[in-house]
Parts: sequence; C-alpha cells; structure tokens
Amino acid sequence: MARIKPDPHVVENRAQCEGALAEMAALDRKLSAIENEMRETVDGAKAKAGQLAGPLQARRKELADAVAVFARLNRQELFAKSKSLDMGFGVIGFRASTKIVQIRGVTAEMTLEKLHQYNLSDGIRTKEEINKDAALGWPDERLELVGLKRQQSDTFFIEISKENVPQGTA
Repeated sequence: MARIKPDPHVVENRAQCEGALAEMAALDRKLSAIENEMRETVDGAKAKAGQLAGPLQARRKELADAVAVFARLNRQELFAKSKSLDMGFGVIGFRASTKIVQIRGVTAEMTLEKLHQYNLSDGIRTKEEINKDAALGWPDERLELVGLKRQQSDTFFIEISKENVPQGTA
C-alpha cells in the first residue's frame, strides 16, 4: 500500500486565522449535535433494555432467593459430604468467609485512634504520593533538596467562541 503524505493547511494571515477559528467553531457545533444525537440514541436503548430486563431480573432474583431458602432448609441433607452440590444447570453451596466488623458501640474513629495509640500502623490504609500542588509554593532550593525541579512551559490553546458563529456556518 502506498504511503500518503499529508498536505497540512497553512494559515498565512490574521484573516485566514479568523476564518479557521470560525470553521472550527462551526465544526464543534456539528460535532456536539452528533454527540447529542448519539447520547439520545444510547439513552433510549438503555431505557428499552431496562424495561425488557426488569421483569427478567426480578424473576431471576425470586428464583435465586427460593434456591437459597431450599439450600438452607436442607443443608444437613444436601451438604453432608461437601460444601457444594452440582445440580446439572449450576452448582449451589456454602463458602466459608471471614470479614472484620466494628464492635457495637465502637466507631471507626475510635478504632483509628487505638490503632495509632498501639502503633498498629499496618491496620491503617494510607496512600503516599508526591503533593506537587504543595511543592509549587516551595523555593527552588527545597525542591532540589528532595529531587524535584520547577519546569515552566508555554502550552498553545484555542478557545472557540461559540456565540459569534452563525448557526448554519461550515
């Protein structure tokens, strides 16, 4: 397959620049209309799927609850030898699980205080990361001390003024 070399559009003067910005604004308006239409289509499809799936999900939950009640009532008989039972269309069973819960009357803040008091820091979840926002106010010497440096750059931007473009342009 042959390579195609792009032919970039060159803006040579202020009038062409204003024309390019006007065309970009009109294109943005058309893109927004396309995206809005897409969102409406997707929202409609989700609503229709929700209406169709709602009764099925309710029936599935009803059946799952009934199977769970059956398994609990017949636990001794069904699960005497193992914790699960293959029923042909699926497997039912009981899994041993452990979780940590607060003692009644003890708040999470009280628990955190005790974890700090007894130096049980492995029981406290923390996420450490560099706070670059705070480092912006530091002098360069302090930044260098910790292995950071200040870097400035000019980034080009285009702000399209949507109010100034006629509705039918582009």
